[in-house]
Amino acid sequence: MDDVIVVGGGIIGASTAYFLSKAGRKVRVFERDPTYKNASFPLSLGGFRRQFFQKENILLGKFAKEFIFQLPDLLKTKKNGKPTVSMVPNGYLLLFGPEQAQEQYEALKNHKACDAGTKNVKAEELQNFFPWINTDGLETATFTDSKIEGWIDPHMFHAALKNKAIELGASFEKKEIKRINEIKANTIVSAAGCWTNELLADIPVVPQKHTVFRVKCPKHIPEMPLTGDLPSGVYWRPEGKEYLAGSPNAKFDAPDLEPEWNDFEELVWPALANRVPAFEELKLTGGWAGYYDCNKLDNNAIVGKHPKMENVYLATGFTGRGLMQAPGIGRGLTELITTGSYQSIDLTCFSVERVLSEKKRAEPYVL
Repeated sequence: MDDVIVVGGGIIGASTAYFLSKAGRKVRVFERDPTYKNASFPLSLGGFRRQFFQKENILLGKFAKEFIFQLPDLLKTKKNGKPTVSMVPNGYLLLFGPEQAQEQYEALKNHKACDAGTKNVKAEELQNFFPWINTDGLETATFTDSKIEGWIDPHMFHAALKNKAIELGASFEKKEIKRINEIKANTIVSAAGCWTNELLADIPVVPQKHTVFRVKCPKHIPEMPLTGDLPSGVYWRPEGKEYLAGSPNAKFDAPDLEPEWNDFEELVWPALANRVPAFEELKLTGGWAGYYDCNKLDNNAIVGKHPKMENVYLATGFTGRGLMQAPGIGRGLTELITTGSYQSIDLTCFSVERVLSEKKRAEPYVL
């Protein structure tokens, strides 16, 4: 009988395979599409942050930064002595209107408790830090400018985790699993992401389509942070000489991954031009759509042992945060599987039990 089988070889599956292999477990990873064409991680903006409401999400974001900064040493292999992920530590800037401000003030208490290192200013002070911004309709903002948040290349990060896991003894195999009970192993980890509900009908994680646009502007601000405008739901960041901008329009039951092109004229461009006057001269140059593995209950992860199955563990429902939470989730699951409890960050709040009993623990700051 196999020791550990991980279903899903995306960013969460690869991280879990790495940490379990490092702990001495023999891991096989089954992935139905090794091209990862429709997987969540390669179609993301690659961000890592600690600006959340829930403490556990803040702590997972902090660990992501620590892991990424040590990645060249942690994930080096005989074939690649110094892997990189093309990190851009420009930080995050989250903007809040009066309707979101009170919730953000509560979140800042958690930031302080977790020593998140974020800065908070009133809207009228924002232009002292970001002179390109229009503060109309804003009350407050939170940001980092000390290289503790930013973004990385998702493909390179996944490859580094996967290659190191393989060097440590894990295998990645093309195989589609339709039912969990098809698998015979001492430990089974479901990291199937958007397709979790197909494997486990009691877990409300399904694909949610998001569209990202590529735009060009005569004025380029390469130092701009990844900015989330909470009043509009639009977010953006620099990408080379251009910018990437995400639509707030998320869709369930999408028949394909064709971008929602109408969103650009109707939602995204107006919000960008309103918040950054220089963006009035934007030109659309491209776009794509990708899936979030959305936990429809509360937009928070589902991590831990399935209470109705003896040897099944889950790591899913990250709702756009899989890449940045992958290191902490892989480490946490390994701790739970090998010792019976979490040792580093207590992830009990993400338990499967909470989902089965429909006890919401919402994370409002989803971009």
